[in-house]
Amino acid sequence: MHRFQYMMKFRSGVLRLLALISVVVSATALPAQTDTLPVVTTEVNVDLVSRYIWRGMDVSKGPAIQPWLAASWKGFSIGSWGSYNLTGEGCQETDFFVAKTLGFITVSVWDYWTFDDTSDLDFFNFRDESTAHLLEAQILLSGGDKLPFNFLASYMFYGDDPSRSLYFELQYEPNLNFADLMLFAGYQAKGDMYNPKKGFVNVGCTVERSIDITDRLSLPLSLSLVVNPADRKAWLVAGITF
Repeated sequence: MHRFQYMMKFRSGVLRLLALISVVVSATALPAQTDTLPVVTTEVNVDLVSRYIWRGMDVSKGPAIQPWLAASWKGFSIGSWGSYNLTGEGCQETDFFVAKTLGFITVSVWDYWTFDDTSDLDFFNFRDESTAHLLEAQILLSGGDKLPFNFLASYMFYGDDPSRSLYFELQYEPNLNFADLMLFAGYQAKGDMYNPKKGFVNVGCTVERSIDITDRLSLPLSLSLVVNPADRKAWLVAGITF
């Protein structure tokens, strides 16, 4: 799940986007100095996933812990999301984002910084030809409760993707009483970040449900089936939110 799922939380009420890409948000309103000031909302969560799959790419090669935090005010949001391997090979990741929601439209810019423990990468290197940062412009259109469809457009405009990949994703969220369900289909229209050729790279579904442990304690669980038709690969990923 991914960073993208946070943005989906702002859509339905993200951090995530993205999410895909699963997250159950616990939000706490911080009291302002006076009743007339707008409320600042903060969100903090930690996810544990069996594997980090993002837009049809196998990033972690094993279990990963994914902390994230964000703050929002008057439709603006800012935050950070990370993914760190617990075992095995794969990339580590620390991301930052800013976003603005206007009605059914959320516009955001993400800074993805990917690294591994054996490389000597400089976080403060932002030179386009050598940086490990990847900057993305993202637009999310939400249909809301009456039209349970969402559309994501993503463009990698700077940094560690010389092909400047363009990605589109259509999502469908039917209204179910027993669980939250998202069906999604992601298509790489330009570039070679997700696959050397154009095509569908991220097709599947995510189911989220909270399991009651006690009267006051519940455990949010998620299960995602992700298929990359272009790479001819598939994964079944489980996640827990703390």
